[in-house]
Amino acid sequence: MRSKTETIIGALRILAGDIFSEDGIANLAIAEAADRMEELCAELLFQKRLAEKYVGAGKICAKIYIARNVTLSDNEVLSALVEIDKLYRDENHN
Repeated sequence: MRSKTETIIGALRILAGDIFSEDGIANLAIAEAADRMEELCAELLFQKRLAEKYVGAGKICAKIYIARNVTLSDNEVLSALVEIDKLYRDENHN
């Protein structure tokens, strides 16, 4: 069974504080490893969310293509553009 990444990060932080190292280098190295794992997890989560947005945008673009080339509906195109706008805006509408 694999441990959760958060569990490993927590264990590294405990180790960084608990182990004895005369010069403190081992403590710093372990603490830095925990920090880097945390940063990588945050970046992976960001990339995953961004990829999900791209998939959503691709589906909306397909709707626009169909609306423009098959149904010839300007309302459907505008509706799809509104969907894209919502997809990429944050909770502050930026």
